[in-house]
Amino acid sequence: MDTMKVDPEVIRKLREERAWSQEHLAAVTGLSLRTIQRVESEANASAETRMSLAAAFGVDLARLSPPPPVAAPVLPSSSLPTSLGVVSSGPPESAPMLSYLHYRLLRFAVIVGLLVGLDVCQSGRVTWSRWVFIFGAVLMLLRAIKSRFVGPRLLPGRRSAERNV
Repeated sequence: MDTMKVDPEVIRKLREERAWSQEHLAAVTGLSLRTIQRVESEANASAETRMSLAAAFGVDLARLSPPPPVAAPVLPSSSLPTSLGVVSSGPPESAPMLSYLHYRLLRFAVIVGLLVGLDVCQSGRVTWSRWVFIFGAVLMLLRAIKSRFVGPRLLPGRRSAERNV
């Protein structure tokens, strides 16, 4: 029989929230009292047992699984203290990654800023670059609406939604 780990604390907590005894949980799930006792003490359950417990509690199967182990952060050995004026070998750990939307907005702002600067240098005021800004903003708005409400297109012969690049 294929058994998997479960989080016995979660199962016990869900059972106690409902003020159920182990006998009552066994009756609700259709499992034996010994199976409920084993799951709460040994943290092992078969696929059928996990599905019965999830259905009885009205939760997703993932909620019954133990939390993934937390790995300790590994610092690069080549990074040197920045207080000495030496730059470390990588980005700081607290530096957030840009989302795709933020990247596109930043790229749009830089390009429009350069074009407005070119326009002001040529004519002394903003003339044609306002149309570039308006056109680009409308395109970005349409793309955001499409990705939010329409979603990705399915290619013929593919079962999952993949980006059509």
